[in-house]
Amino acid sequence: PHRAPMLLLSGLDSFTSEEARATATVREDNPFLRADGTLERVAYAEIMAQCFAAGAGASLLAAGASCAGWGYLAALRDVAVHTDARVGQCLKVFVRVSAKLGEIAVVDGEVHAEGQLLATGQFKIFMPEVTA
Repeated sequence: PHRAPMLLLSGLDSFTSEEARATATVREDNPFLRADGTLERVAYAEIMAQCFAAGAGASLLAAGASCAGWGYLAALRDVAVHTDARVGQCLKVFVRVSAKLGEIAVVDGEVHAEGQLLATGQFKIFMPEVTA
């Protein structure tokens, strides 16, 4: 349900019920873009969370299940930013579920660009369970 200007992903490349890969092109209209053309570091958490949500939703729909269409980022842990992304870069995003605790998914994520690791982190996502 993300919409502009908060829709940061450009596409969902692949997904299973446990992991997802997506791309996010840093565009000039990105709400997290600084005046110097670099992405604010807090954006990496949002990009990884959106990758998870897109993959989880697509996986549910592909299995014929219902998707609540909403959820939220509940917590961040061990987020490390190694370098800043720049406008025009295509970011490669990978997330994997490492644990599930009821309606909370514990997710590990990475963001790469041009073969370089930009950021990693673990986060918890609340997504209500909806049955078909």
